[in-house]
Amino acid sequence: MRVAILGDYPLDHDRIRGGVEAVISYLVSELKKFEDLELHVVTLREDVRQRCVYKRENDFTVHYLPAAYRFANVTFFAVNKVKLLRELAVIRPDLIHAHVAGTYAEVAYMTGLPTVLTLHGIRYRGSWLQRGWVNRLVRRPLITREERAGVRKARHIIAISPYICEEFGSLIRATVYPIENPIADRFFQIQNHEEPGRILYAGRIAVGKGIPHLIQAFACVHDHVPTARLYLAGRVDDDSCWQLAQSIVQNFRLDRVVHFLGPLDEDSLLKEYERCTLLVLPSCQETAPMVIQQAMAAGKAVIATRIGGVPYLVSHGETGLLVDYGDVTGLAEAIIHLLSDDTLRTRMGEQAQKEAFQRFRAAVVARQTYEVYHKIVEEHDLIRGKPWEGFLASMTQKWLESS
Repeated sequence: MRVAILGDYPLDHDRIRGGVEAVISYLVSELKKFEDLELHVVTLREDVRQRCVYKRENDFTVHYLPAAYRFANVTFFAVNKVKLLRELAVIRPDLIHAHVAGTYAEVAYMTGLPTVLTLHGIRYRGSWLQRGWVNRLVRRPLITREERAGVRKARHIIAISPYICEEFGSLIRATVYPIENPIADRFFQIQNHEEPGRILYAGRIAVGKGIPHLIQAFACVHDHVPTARLYLAGRVDDDSCWQLAQSIVQNFRLDRVVHFLGPLDEDSLLKEYERCTLLVLPSCQETAPMVIQQAMAAGKAVIATRIGGVPYLVSHGETGLLVDYGDVTGLAEAIIHLLSDDTLRTRMGEQAQKEAFQRFRAAVVARQTYEVYHKIVEEHDLIRGKPWEGFLASMTQKWLESS
C-alpha cells in the first residue's frame, strides 16, 4: 500500500518545530517497519526554495515543497494546493493521511482518494488569541471556514483526544478512530537526573500559553522555596508576550532564577526532561499537548490548566495537578505542593509513565494507525473502486495531466 502523509515535517530530525512535526516524525519512524507500506511524506515549507525529494533506501520518501504564503489566505492557498496536487499525481498513493483540517485536507478531498484526517489543535480557537485587525477581519473568518469545512467533508477522522469530538460535535459526519499522539521511545528511556526545585515549561512563548501567570506564580513559589528555578524552553512567537514576560521577571527581580532557553533540539529537550522536577503548562487552549505526553513518558509529574483536552491526559491527584486558567494563586500553591512533597511527586511521575507506556508509545500508535489504513482502503475498494473517481477527482486528474 502506497501512503501519502501530508503535513508538517522537519528538515532536520533533531530540530522539530511544533507538535504536528513531532507527531509525524514519531509516527513515520514506526510505520516504516511495516513491510507492506510504501510511505511518502509531503510537506510545504517556507524555508525550502525548490522542490526536493529525498529517497531513503529501504525506508521512506520525503517530498519538500516550497510554500507560498504571501496573500495565501485571500487566495485560499491556491498555489500551495496546485503544488500538492501535482506531487500526489506523481506519487499516485492508495491512501492519503492528512494532518490538520486545512490545505492538506482540502487537497486530499480533491483527489477523491481514500483519506483519513488527523485533527490536531482546534485552529479557529487559536486564531481568536491573535491580535490585530488583519487577523480579526481576514484570518479568523477564513481559518474558521476552512477548518469547519475540512471536518464536515471528512469520511474518516483520527481523533487524538475526546475533546476533538466534543468541540466539533454534529459537524463530524465521519467514522472516528480514537488514536492518541505517538511518543518516541527515547522519552521513556531517559535517565532521571532530577535537580531539586528545577521547574520546566516547554512550548512557544506566545499569547494564550499563560507565561505571565506562570512567572507571577513562580515569584510566590520562590518566596516559599528559595532553591526553585524556572526554565522556559521554546521559540518566541509573539514579541509583545516576550516583552511582557521580561518585564515581569524584572519587576519581581527574578532574573537570576528564571531562564529562557530558546528553541531546543530534541537532544537538549530530553536533557531538560531528565533534570526537571516537574512540567508546568498554564495555557488557556490546548487539545493534546505533546509536551505533557513527553513529560509523562519521562516519568515527570505535570501541573497544567483544566482546559480543552488536558484533563484527558492529566489525572488530577494521580499523574499531576490541574488548576483553573488564570488562577495565579492556585498555580503557585500546586507548584509549592509538589516541590515540597518528594514522595507524592515521585508517585505521580511513576504513574504518569505507566499510563504513557500503555497509551502513547509510537509502536502502539503506529499499529493502530496501520490497521485504520487497511480498513479504509478495503472499504473504499469495496464501495467506490478506482482512485481519482468522482466528478471533482476526475476533473482534477484531467487538469493535472494536461498541465
